[in-house]
Amino acid sequence: MKVRAILVGAGIAALGGFALYDYYSPESRRARALHEVETLKPDVKPHACLPQGPLQKAFAAAVALDAMPPTTFDSDARKRGVIKHDCIRGASQHSTLDRLLDATGEEIVTYSAQVVESCQLGRTEYPLPQCVALDVLGRRADTSKAAVAALEKIADNRKLAKEVWEGALFRLMTLPEWHTPAQLATQLASEPEWEARELLLEKVRERRDPSTRASLETAYAKEDDETTKGRIKAALLELDNPGKCVVEDEGRGEDGICRYVCRDQNTRLRYPKEKGPKDKSPCPLVHEPEGPSAAGKAGVNSAALAK
Repeated sequence: MKVRAILVGAGIAALGGFALYDYYSPESRRARALHEVETLKPDVKPHACLPQGPLQKAFAAAVALDAMPPTTFDSDARKRGVIKHDCIRGASQHSTLDRLLDATGEEIVTYSAQVVESCQLGRTEYPLPQCVALDVLGRRADTSKAAVAALEKIADNRKLAKEVWEGALFRLMTLPEWHTPAQLATQLASEPEWEARELLLEKVRERRDPSTRASLETAYAKEDDETTKGRIKAALLELDNPGKCVVEDEGRGEDGICRYVCRDQNTRLRYPKEKGPKDKSPCPLVHEPEGPSAAGKAGVNSAALAK
């Protein structure tokens, strides 16, 4: 009887151990975490375009809870601006999405790629699942080759809404190992879409790599948009004048003001043309940055007055 009791007790203990292990296994913890995301908004109604499956409700909750409140938008133009920003550069609010990412593995990458394929961009519909899906892919791209591949596929598909494929391109450009500065500059020189050229130029200027010079010169010669042409010239000036401030309008200063961007100091400066607003002579292309106390001096306008 004692032996039998010992065996029975050992069996019960073993079963309890297995049950305890199963409760704390990675799969079980993720399942509970995913359910917790779902319970944050149990009455959520998923967008009709969201693919069916175990991730649908939690993904829908993240879309709904991380969205800006309706009172934010005083016009359709304001709403379109938020849609464009969130799709291309990413949403500023993503606390629920963070929990969803913590609760999932590679399956969220596959699901997000499907969301981009199945959902269409509405001009004034907000929030948009595909923009959230781009955030998922961008956040996972550091560790997931599948996420990088999905972003590349989206960026190459120019039949998608422009904000969507540009958002994929922007997220790829933020990855240090995706393309070298020279490769980005080469793409800039051949990119037909103006807004995509602006995004590429932004990243090229951040890195200020001498290897970009030849492609920047090619892009400058080809560019027909006055604003972008001025910024490409600024990129070349920054290569030649490290640490200094440069103009972004090729020195035209058409309103009588010479404006400078100082990337190292993260400031903008502006000064009146020496001969007045009607003077047609160009502004100096390069300007020394202000000292720490210069912004307080009379007659000098600094970053707060630049825009």
